Amino acid sequence: MTTNTTTALAQLDLIAAHWTDLHQLRTARPHDAWPPASLQAYLRTVEEYDPSDRSAPVRLHVIDTIRTVELVLIPLADHIASRIQRPVINAATGKGWSDDLHRQAALLSARDSADPTRWQYTGTRTGQHAAQWLAARLRQQPGPFRPLNLREVEEIQHIAAGAAERVEHALGIRRRTVGTGHICGCGGELFLEGGDGRPPTLVCDACARSLTLADAAA
Repeated sequence: MTTNTTTALAQLDLIAAHWTDLHQLRTARPHDAWPPASLQAYLRTVEEYDPSDRSAPVRLHVIDTIRTVELVLIPLADHIASRIQRPVINAATGKGWSDDLHRQAALLSARDSADPTRWQYTGTRTGQHAAQWLAARLRQQPGPFRPLNLREVEEIQHIAAGAAERVEHALGIRRRTVGTGHICGCGGELFLEGGDGRPPTLVCDACARSLTLADAAA
């Protein structure tokens, strides 16, 4: 398994593991948007970074994240399944249930159709189900499938990366860096790191000096 495949698996697992958390955030109060709307005021006072101040637009952003992730993962699973998933066995003899061979063939077909490893084109289809199914294909778990080829693996890797980034952003578990336009004493630019629930810090890109917002405001 390549490093890229391992990364894609971690990203799909993250989406599946946090799907319930995303849905809870639709009605709960999620973390502040990042970066802050007013960066200069943010740098002037620590009080502006208030985890209890969670606005409706952020909830809309979470809903948009759920919708967007499903709009890419579910069609991807449809596409991959159409290429690698074996059709349902159909060996009925046409002689009806009174015929033992026909009955056994019909039951075999029903079991094959209901195989839980199959990707279903109808019924419950969520971002979580798609992430789990795609991860199982990357892990080459058994089922009515042929192995993924390189192109299909790359397609999954590409989509998984963007989807996982959106989920991390919505949940506030991804630390990001934005420029502040402020200059450190050494002449380097100060960057603001945060957005993952941990205390944000200012870091100089030249001398690597790191300051908490409390220290910067002092």
